[in-house]
Amino acid sequence: MTTLSVLAAVALWAIGSTFASPFFVPSPLAVGRAIVTLTSSGDLPTAVAYSYFRILVGWAVGCAVAIPLALVAGRIRVVKQAIEPFFNFFRFVPPIAFLGIAILWFGIGEQSKIAIIIYTSLFTVFMNTMAGAASVDESPSRAALCLGASRRQVLWRVVLPATVPAILVGMRVGMGFSFMSVVAAEMIAANEGVGFLIYNARLFLKTANAFAGILTLGLMGLAADLLFRVIAKKLFAKHALPF
Repeated sequence: MTTLSVLAAVALWAIGSTFASPFFVPSPLAVGRAIVTLTSSGDLPTAVAYSYFRILVGWAVGCAVAIPLALVAGRIRVVKQAIEPFFNFFRFVPPIAFLGIAILWFGIGEQSKIAIIIYTSLFTVFMNTMAGAASVDESPSRAALCLGASRRQVLWRVVLPATVPAILVGMRVGMGFSFMSVVAAEMIAANEGVGFLIYNARLFLKTANAFAGILTLGLMGLAADLLFRVIAKKLFAKHALPF
């Protein structure tokens, strides 16, 4: 069924492109030729490598910061009350708003793009993890405390395993937002990457190249999400994962 829906979408695209100028809607064949040309020239593989690197590093750092902080905030009311207002404030400020400041602080190198992705993924992972930690059943935690476990042991050996599904959902959603952020950052402050490729194609009216970049970005996301789900299911097979 999935294959049929994809083929139907491509067919509709091909039919629709016959009624529009190729500068507005290039045909699937024209986009395919653009992908082949960009791949053979090395531009597309280089762009994919740069974008993947920025996403992976920024997303991983954001998760590494958010998860332990959210676990503590979800279980200790004082910590939650202290930091939740800041998280609730900044999560409504789009990452692109900080791009100029990031360039000012970190320069036009990789640091500014990675900082934006960290900012993007951090809040999503934090909110999901904190919600998961706060909703954990108290009975196992109380039982562990009665048996002599310390609060730290309860946090890492009882709360953390119970919060795994919420953490993974937050990480998965955060990865999707990271793809959005890297494109915006690369369009404004980069000379390489898929976002730059799309923006550069627009400047030179190479619409087929822009469509090729968009398709590539979607395929990159699908591949990353599939790999994430496969690894998560193997590492956490005992948990009831929501995907």
